[in-house]
This record gives sequence, structure tokens and C-alpha cells, in this order.
Amino acid sequence: MNAQELLQRYNAGHLDFVGKNLGGIDLTNADLIGLNLSQADLNHATLTFAYLNRANLTQVNFAYANLSGANLSQSNLANANLRDTDLHGAILCGADLRGADLSLAMILDANLSGADLRNANFSGADLRGTNLRGANFREEKRGYEGAILRGADLRGVDLRGANLTGADLTRSNLAGANLSEANLRETKLTQANLSEAILTGTFLTDADLTEANLSHTTLSDAKLNRSILIHANLQSANLTEATLNHTKLHKADLSHATLIRAKLNYADLSRTNLQSAVLIDAVLVEAYLGRADLRDANLTHANFTRAEMSSALVRNAIVQGMIRPDGTVED
Repeated sequence: MNAQELLQRYNAGHLDFVGKNLGGIDLTNADLIGLNLSQADLNHATLTFAYLNRANLTQVNFAYANLSGANLSQSNLANANLRDTDLHGAILCGADLRGADLSLAMILDANLSGADLRNANFSGADLRGTNLRGANFREEKRGYEGAILRGADLRGVDLRGANLTGADLTRSNLAGANLSEANLRETKLTQANLSEAILTGTFLTDADLTEANLSHTTLSDAKLNRSILIHANLQSANLTEATLNHTKLHKADLSHATLIRAKLNYADLSRTNLQSAVLIDAVLVEAYLGRADLRDANLTHANFTRAEMSSALVRNAIVQGMIRPDGTVED
């Protein structure tokens, strides 16, 4: 079927094109709102600036297709193959992409706000400048797994309020991204780059951030209880009023970090670098600071009740009003 025949049938009221072989077809600027292309083959097709709003595109093969600038808002792309597809500037607001394969796709400056991305595969995809605000990536114990974004380029992406529970973002690049108030519970962020990202009020409970780069990142009021930050780089990060109870920070670098009023109760800070960090009014009850480096840190009014810090380095630290492990207060 060629483009002319398809458009003639569509304009005559025919909407059902299930399973059709449309590989290489050119439907540039075509108005195909509400079309049913379920299980169709559109590999290498050109659909730039096409209107596919509310279309049924389940299990469609879009491999290597060009959908740049296309409008796919509220369309159903569940289990579609979008591998190596060009979605530059495409509109996918509220689209259903559950189980879709978007590995190596070009998704620059696209709008996926409110999209359902559970169990979608974004491995190696370029998502720079993409709007993912309110998108749903969450893992469900019964049903869909978390989205796969291993190695994805998400620099500067808007993920405010997105649900990424259980998603796999291993080695992804989120530098400068906005993840304010996003849900990243149980998310895998091993070796991810989150430098200069904004994570204000973000939920990172039980997340794995082993060897992640969080330098100069804003984590104020973030919830990091039980998260793993072993060998993580948190240089100059802002963790004001962050909650890090039971967090593992073994050999993490928190030099020059701001931890004002942060809660680190029962945290493992063994061999952690806290040189020149600011821990004013921080609470570290029963924290473990074996061989931690607190030289030149500001520990004013910090609470170390029952903490283990006998082998910590505290030379030149400011300790005015600090509560020692035995409960006494520094003058």
C-alpha cells in the first residue's frame, strides 16, 4: 500500500490498517488522527510533522523511522519498536509507551509529559532537552517493571514530579537535569552522572547511587534514607535539610558539601571525606564515622550522640556547641 492509497482510504472514513506492511512509506505532514495501525510495519517510514493523536500504534515497527515533529499525543504505542527512531521534537504528551523499545532513539527536545513509560527501554537514547514532567516510569511488583534507561543521555531534561520508581539509570547522564520532587525510590543510578542536577525534595529512598557523580548537585530536602552512596562524588553538593538516615556513604566524597540541618542518623560514614563540609545543626545520632575526614569542617551545634568517631580526623574543625558522642557539649 502506498501513501496515496492509504490517505484516500483514511479520508473516506477507513481507520483500520492493522498489520499492514508500510515500510519506507512517506506520510510527511499527514493527518492520521485516530488511525489504527496496530502491528503494522513502518520501518524506515517518514512521518515528520504527521498528526497521529490518539492513534492505535500498539506493537508497530517504527525501527529507523523518522517521526521528528510528529504529534503522537495520547496515542497508544505499547510494545512498539522505536529502536533508532528519530523523535526529535515529537509530541507524546500522555502517550502510552509501556514496554516500548526506544533504545538508541533520538528524542531531543521531545515532549513526553504525562506519558506512561513503564518497562520502556531507553538504553543509549538521546533525551537531551526532553520534557518528561509527570511521566510514569515506576516499577510495579505485579505487572510492569521499571523503565530501562541505562546509558541514556538525559542532560538538562525536565523530570520534575516524574515517577521513576525501580527504573534502571545505570551510567546514564543526568547532568543539569531537573528532578525536583521526582520519585526515584529503589532506582538504580550506579555510576550515573548527576552533576549540577536539581533534586530538591526528591525521593531517593533505597536508591543505589554507588560511584555516582553528584558534584555540585542540589539535594536540599531530598529523602535518601537507606540509599547506597558508596564511593559517590558529592563534592560541593547542597544537602541542606536532606534526610540520610541509615544511608551508606563509605568512602564517599562530601568535601565542601553543605549539610545544614541534615539528618544522618545511623549512617555509615566510614572513611568518608567531609573536609570543609558544613554540618551546622546536622544530626548524626549513632552514625559510624570510622576514619572519616572532618578536617576544617563546620560542626557547629551538630549532634553526634552515641556516634562512633574515635578514629575520625577533626583537626581545625569548628566544634562550637557540638554534642559529643557521650552527650557533653563543646564550649
